[in-house]
Amino acid sequence: MSHSKMGEQQIYQILRSAIFNAELPPGTQLVESSLAEGFGVSRTPIRSVLSRLKYESLVRFIPNKGAFVYCPTPEEAEQIFFVRQILEPVAAYIAALQASPSDLEKMNFFLDQEEQCNQQNQPQLALQATQSFHMAVIEASKNTYLIQCLREILSLTHIILTFYDVSETNVSHSNHEHRALYEAIHQRDSDLAKQLAADHIPFILRDIDFTKKLNHALSIDQIITRYTPK
Repeated sequence: MSHSKMGEQQIYQILRSAIFNAELPPGTQLVESSLAEGFGVSRTPIRSVLSRLKYESLVRFIPNKGAFVYCPTPEEAEQIFFVRQILEPVAAYIAALQASPSDLEKMNFFLDQEEQCNQQNQPQLALQATQSFHMAVIEASKNTYLIQCLREILSLTHIILTFYDVSETNVSHSNHEHRALYEAIHQRDSDLAKQLAADHIPFILRDIDFTKKLNHALSIDQIITRYTPK
């Protein structure tokens, strides 16, 4: 079934949303010809979209096989969180010293968003708000290389949590921890901010279960129908 022609940005948003909503689980092959037919476009914008998703670590290209939805393996996840455990507390420490009023306002905005999404039982939107909060803390460090490194680490963490987070009752506790970190940064208590950030990582790890069963991938037609306004 062919749908009306869509723009590259719309295709990107649809596929990205489907991945983050676990409707295209890890290992799902994204075939250029099938995507092009489904979206009613040539392969050129599809290649561009897949490249953007690869840049965000959401897609991995395997030589002679094609593009696949990506999620780090348990072994890779261990390495990712090891690096995050080292670097993010440092970023929080510097953020407490460097954060501007606009940085603090941004953090508070994402915390409010996270809390609201949790209250409305929208876990994927809450997770995106959580990622944005952590990124706001990291960016407040004003250290270009620290930000660059942690942006990729945080994106990979987000992917892992999208598929393998099994927390159901700890969302309010998570928001409480984020609030405490924000207050430490707001009060310029760099040592406390560093400690709170370090203590938070094991809490995230505790809620990851790589044995969690994932749903089968939806077809491209199902995904387009779901994400296209009627």
